[in-house]
Parts: sequence; C-alpha cells; structure tokens
Amino acid sequence: MKASSLCAYIMIISIIFTVYPVYGATVFYANGAFTQNGIEWCEENKPLYDLLGEQFFEHHRHSIESRVCANLIEDELWNYAGPDRVEKLIERSLYFSELEIAESQIEAGIGIVDTAPADVPDRMNEEPEPVLIQEEEEKQTQEEIQENNQEGGGCLIATAAFDSELSIQVQMLREIRDTKIMNTQIGAMFISGFNQFYYSFSPTIADMERQSPLFKEIVKITITPLLSTLSLLNNIDSEIEMLVVGIGIISLNAGFYFIIPAVVAIKIKKKLLD
Repeated sequence: MKASSLCAYIMIISIIFTVYPVYGATVFYANGAFTQNGIEWCEENKPLYDLLGEQFFEHHRHSIESRVCANLIEDELWNYAGPDRVEKLIERSLYFSELEIAESQIEAGIGIVDTAPADVPDRMNEEPEPVLIQEEEEKQTQEEIQENNQEGGGCLIATAAFDSELSIQVQMLREIRDTKIMNTQIGAMFISGFNQFYYSFSPTIADMERQSPLFKEIVKITITPLLSTLSLLNNIDSEIEMLVVGIGIISLNAGFYFIIPAVVAIKIKKKLLD
C-alpha cells in the first residue's frame, strides 16, 4: 500500500472519530440542582476545598457548581448520615442554586460581580437530626490530600478548554479513567506513569487557556479527536481488550497528530522546491 493511500485511510478513520459524538457521560447538574453523581462529585472535591479554601472557586473558574458545592459542604446537612442523605443534599442543592441565581440577578442590576458563594439568609426549616460521621473518617493530612489529587486529579487541559469539570467531555474522561482504565492492571500502570508526565506541563497549558480565549478554542479543537477515540474504551471488559484497544487508540492518534501532518508538510515542501 502506498504511503499516500495509507495516509488517506488514516485520515478517513480520524475524521470518523472526530465527528463521532462523545456520549456516555453522566449528568451531574440538572433542573437547577445536583444529581446523585453531582453529590458524589462534590464529595470528591471536598478535600480540594479544604486544602485550597477560597482558591477552590478560582480552580473551578468560579462556576455555579463549585459555589453550590461549597455551600453544601458548609451546611449542617453535609454531616447527616441517614439513608436519605443523598436525596436531602440534592434538595438542598436546589435551594442553594436558587440563591446563586437570585444573587446573580441582583448583581447584574447594580453592575457588580461577586464570585463567592451566595450568602445563606437562613437554613431551610426542619433540619433533620444529623447523624455525625466519624471525624476520623473525614480527616486527611495535607500530604494525603495532595497525593489523592495527584493520583486522581482531573484533566486540567480539558477542564480549562470546556470551562467546567462538570462538562460532558471532562466527565467522560473521568468515567473512562475510573471505571475502565483503572480497573485493569495494564491501565493502572499506564495511568501511574502518564500522570507523572502529564502533570509536569498541563497546569501551564491550562493557565494559558484561561488567559487566552483564542488559545483555548485551538486546544478544544485539537483535543476533540483524542476525546472521541478514547470513547472506544467504554467497550472494554478485560486486560487483553485494554491492551489491544489501547494500542489501537495510540496508533490512531499518532497517525492523526503526527504522521498526517508530517506527510502533508513533506508534500508542501516538495511542491515548493519543484
């Protein structure tokens, strides 16, 4: 097979995956309130909130989700451990969301922007008797928090590109990592090595995205084919499938991001020299 035919084949496959919809991500925020998965997201982010304090909101680009989550964590209901805890937290998140929306409307009318969580005039009536969770289970040292963030940290580049950790694309990456890749020995080994490389440069790229809307759009377009190919991992169920599909995804992206541009560059250079 000629090199040009091979490149054309890779291009066709890449285009298919580029336009392939990124489905399967879980909804974390719906109808003005957190869903069950949104509550789980908030629980995952509590150590980060405890560590960063006010910088937690900047980390999440002052999203309404981060502010609602902070109010939930500070609420007495957070330590409630009854069987209906999640349902009550979902209901409470709706209350806090309404406060955020009302405060935003007032701020828009007077021309100011307050990115801190909305002030809570009074807690909802009929507070349930909280069954306090053992403090020992909630306490983590600063080193443990940082270690957890390093091992299970989110995709900084995708989060900055799509504006929120609750975006469909970022949640798809989180689900694939947690439910597919990390459930295989090969995948866990890959993630361990990849994280050391990825977190060496991703904070810088994410900062550049936040500073430049144009650069953010370029990154968003650039990583879309990668996100689409990674969705193939939703179908794996074994170590061998992880190995085969993983190699296929790496090869496909190598062709899209490196081989095709290199061939195009060579042909352009050749034409310029003719």
